[in-house]
Amino acid sequence: MGLTLLGQPLTAVQTATAAYGREAGGDRIYTVAQGKPSVLYVIDAASGQCLKSFELHGSNHSWGMCITKDGSVFIGGDGYLYRYDPEQSTVENCGLAIEGENYFWRIAADEDGNVYGGTFPGGKVFQYDSAAKRFRDYGSMIPGESYARSLDIGPDNKIYVGMGTQAAAIIELDRITGAKRKLPMPEGQEQSKLVYDLDVFEGMLFARFTDTLDLMVYDLAKEQWVCRIDQAMGLDVSPLGDDRKVYFLRNKYLHSFDLDTYELVQTSFASEFIARDFGWIELNEPEYPGKSLVSMCYNGDYWIYNPKTQSAKHIKADLAGVPVGIQSMAVGADGNLYIGGYFAGGFSSYNPEMGQLAECKRFGQTEGMLYFKDKLYLGVYPGAYIYQYDPKQPWISDLNPRIVFSLKQGGQDRPFAFTATEDKLVIGTVPTYGKLGGAMTLYDPESDSYEMISNVIPGQSVVALCYHNGFVYGGTSVYGGLGITPTEKDGKLFVWDASAKQKIWEGVPVQGERAVSALTVDGSGKVWGMTTGHLFRFDPVSRRFEMVVEIFPPLNWEERTHFWRGGFLHYDPSGVIYGNCIDKLFQFDIATHRLEVLETDVALFARGLNGEFYVTKESELYKYVD
Repeated sequence: MGLTLLGQPLTAVQTATAAYGREAGGDRIYTVAQGKPSVLYVIDAASGQCLKSFELHGSNHSWGMCITKDGSVFIGGDGYLYRYDPEQSTVENCGLAIEGENYFWRIAADEDGNVYGGTFPGGKVFQYDSAAKRFRDYGSMIPGESYARSLDIGPDNKIYVGMGTQAAAIIELDRITGAKRKLPMPEGQEQSKLVYDLDVFEGMLFARFTDTLDLMVYDLAKEQWVCRIDQAMGLDVSPLGDDRKVYFLRNKYLHSFDLDTYELVQTSFASEFIARDFGWIELNEPEYPGKSLVSMCYNGDYWIYNPKTQSAKHIKADLAGVPVGIQSMAVGADGNLYIGGYFAGGFSSYNPEMGQLAECKRFGQTEGMLYFKDKLYLGVYPGAYIYQYDPKQPWISDLNPRIVFSLKQGGQDRPFAFTATEDKLVIGTVPTYGKLGGAMTLYDPESDSYEMISNVIPGQSVVALCYHNGFVYGGTSVYGGLGITPTEKDGKLFVWDASAKQKIWEGVPVQGERAVSALTVDGSGKVWGMTTGHLFRFDPVSRRFEMVVEIFPPLNWEERTHFWRGGFLHYDPSGVIYGNCIDKLFQFDIATHRLEVLETDVALFARGLNGEFYVTKESELYKYVD
């Protein structure tokens, strides 16, 4: 019967950047919702009304925007730079900035209208000459570092770039000559891994370091660090106000900082949201005289604060939701399919009996999930948070689902792999940025306790799990968090004795394949696994690989920056292995070794209780019936 489209289960408005300007005589907020594709919104700052929206084809994310002197709004995307022309009300794709750089972070414009941005995975900086419409590649700021995460324009033709993730650094780049030099690290930040935020105003550089959340202030003329402010909340420091003060959030309260005296003052305004770029607007209202400060929230709302009167208000912008990519799926014992979203997050479900999708709930990015003992467990990035959700009870944020624990302190970030023994949930994780070495964690719902086993396979992440007759079988990837190069070449299979609580065996199914991406157990107790190009069968008794067969061409690993997930396997009692590998839905006959590709260009995989399969295409959910 093939594929049947069930719909787009997830929609959301999640923003990570904003810019502020004037258009048609009024103050405007420009922001981008993450989605497939991302959408640029033009918002009337006074009312919150969305005046226009434009799809940014080719990009699903945006972390940086800026406005040039002619009023053009530039937007950084997934390797592409976009320009919105307020006069013509058009959006153009300016092109791919640097071949191979598929992610932009913060962008900024100089007084000549040129735009600069930092990239991943090469940790590079580019310039876009708006007049000539061409790009310049300044190259990697620090060899081996993947993230040019933060960036701003300084005086004297200098650009300042915040780097990481292996070691935090700030690079001063001459935008004319391309010369680079590293600024000295502030005292107490020598072990920090990343400069997440960076702003420059009137010769003062503000940098926030992720490990401590300290906001450090550097005087560019004096060439020295002059101030340290703890507990600063990202993402930004505001442009300079008329009072020669900048503003930022600290301990949830808006604070002002005087550039001349270094005086830090807490205002009366508090916000639960980190600042997604600041700007100044004029409302011309009695309680908002002169210029008022404005900042976006991650959900598309924004707040306005007036320094003179300390008046403040929160405005809910009138923004339509954007389709969100599907990141994870799991079928429950109730027969429902549960669905988690990518980046912008979101959570929904599909009832096959009713043929209905549930309302999308706001939720984090769910990397993996499993239905176990009448509860759904969800692994959420960042911070490897594990949530427990009872589908029989109403959805109440922070209560149902509730956080059970987090593996953040253990250096873990992405919980992709899930399985269960008779009494315990088993979770495999990928570590945080710039770190190798994942973990396997066992959680006991009865005692509400967990045990994390780090480096089950040293230097490798645990990305696939299954369980059978007292043993947990795990598959690993040589890749860790983003921003670090693997030290191993071969993904492994390992065996964990659940009663003895120890690893009893490990081995390499296919030399040169850098991940064992999926596992399942057949009716005779044999373990089936998949790399990216090979399917293998493992005998737990003899502990040897009985069969290895190439079913698809292996990946070119030299072109990969990471591989955490790309395969799913399911054993059917009819003697067939079903799976999804690098966007191919397939079946493999165990007796005849016959491979049949059922569908292409589909991702993820879940088997329904009635034998149907669920797969995805970007933000769309499909059912496949053979």
